[in-house]
Amino acid sequence: MSMPQADELRIHIYDRLLAAGQPPTIQELAAHFRASDAEARRWIADLKIGKTILPHPQTGEIWMAGPFASTKTPYRVAGQRVTWWANCAWDMLGVAMISRESVRIDSQCTDCGEPLTLRSGPNERPDFDGVVHFLVPARHWYDDIGFT
Repeated sequence: MSMPQADELRIHIYDRLLAAGQPPTIQELAAHFRASDAEARRWIADLKIGKTILPHPQTGEIWMAGPFASTKTPYRVAGQRVTWWANCAWDMLGVAMISRESVRIDSQCTDCGEPLTLRSGPNERPDFDGVVHFLVPARHWYDDIGFT
């Protein structure tokens, strides 16, 4: 099968993330679009949606689908039905917006390790006063997004 349209692939990936808290695997993409695993892996690698959906450098699986992370991170975002992981402090707020629901965010201070819990949602500003410190200037975030 030829590669599905980028929008069709992106919508399927985000629908799965919103419903299940995880992106589809290569095998799930292949089954959904009636293709081989090799084709689905190539689709992810060739997907040119800015820097939004990124393959894992070793496995080729979906690593990040901004603002969602595919694996556990220090930024846990719990909705009414599903729990997601965000890539960073900035993205944890983005999950609340994309999910269109009020969420509880559990994280920790990266300086002292103190647990942080806040609530946010699409129609409410985060109930948190504090500082977010970025170690890397924004213009260099994608030089090594895994570190950033």
